[in-house]
Amino acid sequence: MELTSVYKVKEWMIQQIKDGKLQHGEPLPSNLAIARTLNVKTDDVYDAVDELITEQVLSNNLEEGARVKSLHPFYYPLGEVVSISRMIEDQGYSAGTEYISFDEKPATSLDSKRLNIADKANVTIIERVRTANKKPVVYCLDKVPASDLTCAQYQNSDESLLGAIEAHTGKKVAYADTEMEAISYEPHISDILGASPHEGLMLLKLVHYDKDDQPILYSFNYFKSSLVKFKTVKNSL
Repeated sequence: MELTSVYKVKEWMIQQIKDGKLQHGEPLPSNLAIARTLNVKTDDVYDAVDELITEQVLSNNLEEGARVKSLHPFYYPLGEVVSISRMIEDQGYSAGTEYISFDEKPATSLDSKRLNIADKANVTIIERVRTANKKPVVYCLDKVPASDLTCAQYQNSDESLLGAIEAHTGKKVAYADTEMEAISYEPHISDILGASPHEGLMLLKLVHYDKDDQPILYSFNYFKSSLVKFKTVKNSL
């Protein structure tokens, strides 16, 4: 089978990236420059760039044009119950936490359903940002039945949130039910994470359960999409 000019351009770009001649996050040479280098039509370069954008080798926005896609420094395994600290530290970064607020409020009907508690029962609400080398990576909003953990109890603990829950209740997480959703922009959270209006967020809503299938923690985790990639293994039936 004869190789097309579009294929030739794609392979050239891929090799340039592999050889380090085009760096991740770096803009591409002009389409005309590439066409002259490879002796192809500029239309072929346009088509090759479009295909590599679809395949996420390149990225593009209206202001900056096409460039080599930046690498994600962090990987979050969806098939495992993994702490955000571990995700950060596994890549050689220092994990930290910046607390935004602590509160106790009556549970909404949704909170009651997710946490299997009585309507309007008090819920401990913790708002925080998880950082890597002091730079924001994940915004977290965590909800715990106040009967299991109060704000004061958590603030006086040197444990992780799950560690503090286990210390006060003996309940340990066995598994988590996870929902994943792409968020284009959320002003409050995007501002906290330093994400531009052009940068999407990935929201993981998790309900953590103990071995008796009782929910013990309801979390909203907003990941900065330019920093975190999600991985899972799909087994055949």
